[in-house]
Amino acid sequence: MINILKACRKKTIDVYELAFEYGKKPILQWSCEEINAFIEQLQGLCDENIIQIKRSAKGEANLDFIERKITIKKWNLDSQIEGVSLDLFRHDLGMDASYYLKNLEQYHRDKPYIERLKAFLSNNTGQLTLNEISYQVFKDEKALSQPEKASVNGKRILVNLGLDSNRIPYVETIAPFYYPVSSEGDTVLVVENKDTCFSLLRIFQQKDSNIKGILFGEGRAVVKIFKFLQIYGLGNRDLFLYYGDIDQEGFDIARSLIEKYSEYRIKLSKALYHSLLVYEGRPLLHKRMIDTTKASGILSDLFDEDVSAIGAILDADGCIPQEALNYEDMRVIMDELQYRLF
Repeated sequence: MINILKACRKKTIDVYELAFEYGKKPILQWSCEEINAFIEQLQGLCDENIIQIKRSAKGEANLDFIERKITIKKWNLDSQIEGVSLDLFRHDLGMDASYYLKNLEQYHRDKPYIERLKAFLSNNTGQLTLNEISYQVFKDEKALSQPEKASVNGKRILVNLGLDSNRIPYVETIAPFYYPVSSEGDTVLVVENKDTCFSLLRIFQQKDSNIKGILFGEGRAVVKIFKFLQIYGLGNRDLFLYYGDIDQEGFDIARSLIEKYSEYRIKLSKALYHSLLVYEGRPLLHKRMIDTTKASGILSDLFDEDVSAIGAILDADGCIPQEALNYEDMRVIMDELQYRLF
């Protein structure tokens, strides 16, 4: 029936004409079962937004309850021929298919992102940060906040779908330096990125743990920040667990920090790096010239199997950013670890 509608050059078609083309005989020769099946198909196409049928007024010529003239929605009909899945575009989630039905090549390029976006929006708790959402949907943590620096422009895809990122529930982040968590703790987490720092802060504020506080490293700036630790009562009696991106830059930052402040007990966080390795990585977009052999020594803090996996990622110029391990996943992991990190 879709091919018949596709061949029709008008925006409307007579229901009896459609029936004749479909059944190859006048509808007066159809059985009740055939008529009912035909009406069900029309109702199904109407539900899929491919045609529009209206209930007829009394006294008008009609097929059962259906008016003679059926409106054909050409865009949605074309999508059936071109392989566009309208199920991806959830109108109740604010997703509009209009742009992609007119731009089918772009649809096929963006389809994986649209699929993941639909899955995310269907279960969005509003607890992830914008960068965490970006990685979950677009596999690039900067796709929404800094699309010009990302492998995919997530904002463009949202615009194509008629979505506004400001209307997608997410947690706004702040830019901390150091946040105390527990006066009973003996370990300070040093975190490379702001979103992950803020997510960990919310998690460790919920229950007692061995985490004394969380320090936002702000990338390579952490090497300078460390000189101010005494302002917060931190010193060489505390254990510092570093947690950054799994990439060349992330481990080189940790190496610089450990070498410059050798008087402090600074190690990599076994548990967090182990958990981050579960997630899918991506190629590095902006590679710095770093001697990875210098950073290899600090990897001995990690589990043996993780050292091998990380080495393979670094050799392949890959990256798993911290945002891949988002707030909700970390909360589950911390429950399993009973809120203690070593």
